[in-house]
Amino acid sequence: MPAEISLVILNYQGEPWLGRCLESICAQTAATRLEVVVVDNLSTDKSREICESFRTQLPHFQFIANKENLWYCEGNNVGARAASSPLLFFLNNDVWLEPDCVERLLAAATDDTTPEIFAARVLDYASDHYQGFGALGFDWLGCMVGVPDHDRPRELFSAYGCAFVIRKKCFERVGGFPAEVQAYTDEIDLAWRVWISGGRIVSEPSAKVHHRGAAAANSAGGERLVEFRTNESKRFLAVRNGIVFWHKNGRHILRLMVLSHLLLIACEAVVWLVLVRRFSFVRRSYFAGIAAAFRMGSSTRKWRERNNRIRRHGDFWMLRFLHWRLSRWGEARSWLKLGWPKVD
Repeated sequence: MPAEISLVILNYQGEPWLGRCLESICAQTAATRLEVVVVDNLSTDKSREICESFRTQLPHFQFIANKENLWYCEGNNVGARAASSPLLFFLNNDVWLEPDCVERLLAAATDDTTPEIFAARVLDYASDHYQGFGALGFDWLGCMVGVPDHDRPRELFSAYGCAFVIRKKCFERVGGFPAEVQAYTDEIDLAWRVWISGGRIVSEPSAKVHHRGAAAANSAGGERLVEFRTNESKRFLAVRNGIVFWHKNGRHILRLMVLSHLLLIACEAVVWLVLVRRFSFVRRSYFAGIAAAFRMGSSTRKWRERNNRIRRHGDFWMLRFLHWRLSRWGEARSWLKLGWPKVD
């Protein structure tokens, strides 16, 4: 029997998390209806051995070993190309699914053929504390606005990148994940293209996923997030990709978001300089990130041309997702809870 949904799990050094993730997939009420595609980005731990131990328990299973680390975007593109079913369920390796999660998502995708993306309800790894569904929209500084918890499906601007379903035909039509972005902003970049092409994104609150989050960068605490850590590479990618996102996706009025986002980046750079008192950190993450964003002009133009070929909605239509309330207050609250961020 062919699989109805393909679970694409991107992995890098996932030994602490893969076991429980795959156990929860084997326990799915829809286990016979799914395919598992694990894409490994050149891990050196026991990730492959863990995956192979579950092969006999899953009727459709693939393990793809990349010859280099392709990062989040191209790694997931590899998994999507290998998937055989009409639905793609992208998952991080640090998640586990409640037993009826896949069945709930399959029911949602079968009942209504209009939405192209379905966002699962994401909870903390070790509890039922709510993490998120994705984003409701964006604020005037170009940052994403979070989604309050809810019990009935509703439209979203984007899904949470750690657990969402997309129709494979839609994923291919809008170009998949942008490989040059590597990581960060990837799911909102995809969401933008889905919306401008005439698609829709909705939540499915009954489908529940438990997510550790930041497992690689914030490994302390085991199943619980107990601190906030960052590094030059992470900040560089976030800065670069935030600028590129607005430059490539804004058509006219929303391209001005590049300016407001640059203002935010400048303020962030000052804050980090005060916090870490290392100009080298700000230079290698913020200044280098800005410079790299403007060096990506060629790929940005290609994506703008692709967007125009699939476009059914312009900037004024997309303004429905603009929120005037700044979204960074939520991040500030997490800093107060976990303490000042640490830099590696």
